[in-house]
Amino acid sequence: MGGGVIARDLYETNSRLGDDAKSVLVIEKGPLLFHSHCLNTARPEGLANDRGQQNDTFFARFRQDYKFETADGGNDVYGGPMYNLGGRSATWGLFAPRIHENTLARYFPVAVETALKDTYYEKAEKLFNISLPTTKIIHQHLIDRLNAAAESDHGIHWQWGKIASEFKDDKNFDFAEGAYSTIDRLLEIAMSKPLGPPPEKRPQEHINFKMLIRTEVRKLEINSQKTVTGVVVRTEAGVEHTIKLKANGRVILAAGSVNSPAILFRSNISPRADCLLTDHDVIYRSLAFRYLKENYEKLVGAMKLQTYFNLGLGDNRVGLVDMSIDASSYLPRSNTADYSLPQFIMAFIIPCTLEPSCNVNLGSNNEPTVKIVRNTRYSTTERQKYEERMKKVIESATGVIEKHFKVEFIGKDKPFMNNEYFGKLELCAIASELGTLPMPGRGTEASSVDENLKLKGGYEGIYVCDLSVFPMSPEVNPSLTLAALALRLSRHLVPRRRYRATTTTEICVVNSSGRPIKVWVSNLGGAQRKYLQPEVVLPGGRFATERILNVQESVMVYRLSKADESQYSTEPELYIGHPGGGRKGVITIL
Repeated sequence: MGGGVIARDLYETNSRLGDDAKSVLVIEKGPLLFHSHCLNTARPEGLANDRGQQNDTFFARFRQDYKFETADGGNDVYGGPMYNLGGRSATWGLFAPRIHENTLARYFPVAVETALKDTYYEKAEKLFNISLPTTKIIHQHLIDRLNAAAESDHGIHWQWGKIASEFKDDKNFDFAEGAYSTIDRLLEIAMSKPLGPPPEKRPQEHINFKMLIRTEVRKLEINSQKTVTGVVVRTEAGVEHTIKLKANGRVILAAGSVNSPAILFRSNISPRADCLLTDHDVIYRSLAFRYLKENYEKLVGAMKLQTYFNLGLGDNRVGLVDMSIDASSYLPRSNTADYSLPQFIMAFIIPCTLEPSCNVNLGSNNEPTVKIVRNTRYSTTERQKYEERMKKVIESATGVIEKHFKVEFIGKDKPFMNNEYFGKLELCAIASELGTLPMPGRGTEASSVDENLKLKGGYEGIYVCDLSVFPMSPEVNPSLTLAALALRLSRHLVPRRRYRATTTTEICVVNSSGRPIKVWVSNLGGAQRKYLQPEVVLPGGRFATERILNVQESVMVYRLSKADESQYSTEPELYIGHPGGGRKGVITIL
């Protein structure tokens, strides 16, 4: 998620920079894999009985296993890396909530907290195409009753879960976009190569953007001044090559919480902090149910609701609750013989600090080994407190659903798994393990990268942007936050230009479209004209002309013809120019 979002954003920034565009190389160990969120894609056999988005089945089919320090180290682990373009964004579960403000304020650097809340969460949500389903009256009544029935000190406020997908498009014959993955935009870039000159018009390589797949990054080349100068890669045939960086080049590691530190270890770089690979607990209960009124199942359909909740520990720590009602879920179904019965699943995600007994090291074969255990940072008393509160949340919700939807829960009062009330999801099962190269927290803990995700220790040109940089394991799926951090890092490394009119009478047209355009500005006010014909503005360029203060002018923009890209369209796009200085006088063409 981190590397794919950065690559996309740098590509789009390049379209605004013209001759100052940066050279970007994306290196991926694996091949191309169609992902579970495509609407009309080929799928592996055996999914006929799966439900919904099928991300869990895809993850199980295509993921690799971690290598553990001990033979029994993976007994409670169900996860591992995926080596393919876009990584595990091919199968992630689509819930995309923000980290709660209490968690940000408690654990994250002030600068990061401020940037996420003020700017980058909103940008990431737009990127993810966050959408909400259609709300029927019966849905809203249930949500209202759930909130009214919750105990006041639990901090419960049920609402639709934020999903990174488009449920539908209201335009006729226009397909919904489907669910978000970084693969889509990377493929679009690869397939949208500029055309060469006529008559052949052969596709040309992107000048400043390349993708190299089936190639593994093994280590970094560092000079005596601790500056990165190259990347050592290995092909599928086992041959190693060194890719040299340009002057002042930079490397962004986005290989995941296990492989990013492994690359540093092979480069003889010791991170400042211990590699404490950590995953939060996901505690859940699943119940089958049946509708007592025949038409209600069709009327209600599927629901996925979400709320934060106060853990009840006296320090405002919060967890997250996911509720699925007859909807696809990343969690196991109840042990009911009748598989066709609809399911109610409620999952609680518990935040935690980094676990000191976990680590990542290099084995004798120079490959990473992993030790990961369940978090031990909560006392027995604290666990009893929040689990008792969780039971009350479930009992309150199921009681409301029984009355409002006219349903009967099966085995509601029986133990769930291993004679326990709750089940626990295996570690790494939802690809949320993190924390091996953490940014600074609010305490005295050591950190491996700074608040701008630059590697500490006096190294130059090395950045990290994957789940390894998290200073703790939050109460939410961390994908939205990682995407927001990736956008922030992208804009930090290559800032986007913000043009302003240089005088109070200037109209300025900025070409951020990535293609040449022609611009012509009317002269209703009768200013002395410098340009009598439309002017060509190259990608990343700007066109400025003087007009009379406060007299609006027509701005005509001619794009390349879709029929013949060697010619400009004869039909312009029309804009209004406002001489007045600052941002008011600027028109940006996207």
